[in-house]
Amino acid sequence: MPSILFSYLIGALIGYVLGAFPTGFFAAKLWNIDVRKHGSGRTGGTNVLRTAGWGAFAITVIGDVLKGTLAVLSARWLFPEMHGAHALAVLGVLIGHNWSVWIALLAKPDPRITYAPAPLGWLQRIAQQGRGGAGVSPTVGAVAALFPPALLAAPIPLLVLLIGRYASLASLSITLLFPLEMFFFGLRGDTPWSYLLMSVVVSTIIFIVHLPNIQRLRAGTEKRFGQRLAQRTTRAP
Repeated sequence: MPSILFSYLIGALIGYVLGAFPTGFFAAKLWNIDVRKHGSGRTGGTNVLRTAGWGAFAITVIGDVLKGTLAVLSARWLFPEMHGAHALAVLGVLIGHNWSVWIALLAKPDPRITYAPAPLGWLQRIAQQGRGGAGVSPTVGAVAALFPPALLAAPIPLLVLLIGRYASLASLSITLLFPLEMFFFGLRGDTPWSYLLMSVVVSTIIFIVHLPNIQRLRAGTEKRFGQRLAQRTTRAP
């Protein structure tokens, strides 16, 4: 049992550390833009595209997919038989991308905020100042390494994106499909049930972080994919 728990912990930790790497921040910096200060303030591909353009967007997406892939491959290499560790690496990637310790360290401490003593204070600062991207790209990379047949549904969100031109809508479509796929493959005996549990948790997190996008979609104010900011709005990092 201790060895199982250890593999689970290390798998989740590897996923978090790699997932937390702020690819979008460094990609936008190549164009002398601090993506945290513009648009939504997120470091994901959509906001990078709106603030820094297609070149930075391509670097961000490729880097985010690769870090997700690397996290799962690393967990599988270390613990080949521990399927739970592989699934937790995927979850760690998503959590790290959304709440990044590296972004929190890059941000200037806000003197108006009082944090609790460590380690709770560290978690508070990461939650408040470590906001990254929504995590779809790194999750896709992680799932591709975990169970490649899951990518069979990839044309559906791409079609949604081409027709509707809303990145958030495409992300939500794959969020709904992912657990259904894992349930199907689980019934066939192709995947362990830990993959289904992981897919439900991952999809729930992605859905929650997209709640503001859902509100804008309902209000008709959501920006379409590729739409650049007419004027960059400066935000506090």
